[in-house]
Amino acid sequence: MKTAAPALAAVLVAAVAHAHPLGNFTINRYAALRVEPGAFNVRYVVDMAEIPAFQELAVIDANGDQTLDDGEQRAYLARTASALARHLTLAVDGAPLTLTPGATSLERLPGAGGLPTLRIEAWFSARLGTSEGAVEFHDTNFAGRPGWQEVVADGVGGAVVSASTVPRVDRSRALRAYPQDLLASPPQVTEARFRIAPGEPPPTGGERIAAGTRAGAARFGDRLTELIATGAPLEPWLILTSLLLAAGLGALHALSPGHGKTVVGAYLVGSRGTARHAVFLGFVVTATHTIGVYLLGLFMLTARASVMPERFFPWISVASGLVVLAVGASLAAQRLEAASAGHHHHDHPHHHEHDHDHVHLPADGTPVGWRSLLALGVSGGLLPCPSALVVMLGAIVLGRIAFGLLLIVAFSAGLATVLTAIGLALVYARGLFERLPLDGRLARFAPVASALVISAAGLAIVLEALARIGL
Repeated sequence: MKTAAPALAAVLVAAVAHAHPLGNFTINRYAALRVEPGAFNVRYVVDMAEIPAFQELAVIDANGDQTLDDGEQRAYLARTASALARHLTLAVDGAPLTLTPGATSLERLPGAGGLPTLRIEAWFSARLGTSEGAVEFHDTNFAGRPGWQEVVADGVGGAVVSASTVPRVDRSRALRAYPQDLLASPPQVTEARFRIAPGEPPPTGGERIAAGTRAGAARFGDRLTELIATGAPLEPWLILTSLLLAAGLGALHALSPGHGKTVVGAYLVGSRGTARHAVFLGFVVTATHTIGVYLLGLFMLTARASVMPERFFPWISVASGLVVLAVGASLAAQRLEAASAGHHHHDHPHHHEHDHDHVHLPADGTPVGWRSLLALGVSGGLLPCPSALVVMLGAIVLGRIAFGLLLIVAFSAGLATVLTAIGLALVYARGLFERLPLDGRLARFAPVASALVISAAGLAIVLEALARIGL
């Protein structure tokens, strides 16, 4: 126990780190345009988060020996600089300038889950045949990829930039420190327009921006991914504690918006579900989420740079929402038919054996369907958590595959436990609802209302996902 205490402390410290809001899928871009007499210079920076960096490293490592030698890095940087230049357009008074690649550099920085991040810098230059004119710049690199996109422009050595659509001073220190106030909605600037003329630029002191936050490795901190990245020996006590922490983080994750809590409640209440149904639903969510992370991770290992997983997530949400919508619509039709027929049952003899002082939900309502439960459970766990995906890939890189797979199972189990608990609470609370002195027609149509809630939730999931896709 004594030897495990320092390791446990390391895990607990790691578990309170804060995740970077830009996410593990982002490719962040920065272009600094500098005009001087007779020349135009562009400093271009690419900051790849863990997932795209994982894919890109497989491209750099041409011989597959898990190391990056100088020859591989030089060849990669030469190809990358040429590719970046092809997607940068610069023109003065409508006449295009040719950007010539210059110096390049490549850095691997610590990221979440033991995965590195990549920082690529490339310098470009162009001959400037005029001392004044209207400049237009466009950047189409990594089009459609999420992330920070920033452009700045300034003049030096007797050249002045005016009427610019972009600032002279950047906000991110060339993607080394991101301002806290812009993390939730990072800039999306990919073009610039301004005029150049001879003269002395104004001092830049008034434009200086406050220091950014989360620079370096600390900015990639993540509660779940740090569990796999701990350097402590994997002793039994550490493994047990890590699994408990992962389950707790999964439970907290389930309490965030989404994850089918409304759907679970509406279904179990409207279908007269039992505790057994709630537990089954939780088991299906656990299995689906775990298998989904495993499959997506294995797919990334085989497809590598040719796949962009962040593009999959909205479409997975669309599929999940369509499943929920289909189940809700089917239930609404069945329950509406049952409710419409229910008013005839009051002519049966047993209804005259006692007086009703309260109204029950119809006992002959639509029974719980195991296939519907399975479909809802699959939809609830279908979308993998990005952090869980990082854990799997980090486990492979660090050689802790079994430990990483167990952490994902624990995280999924924690997520499903919350959904199961909500389901159980609603199942046992339904008795209170049935004792309410409701109007008979209202009681008969309550299951129909719950089915419509399910349908509305599914439709909301679909519309939100389509909005993220841009449709």
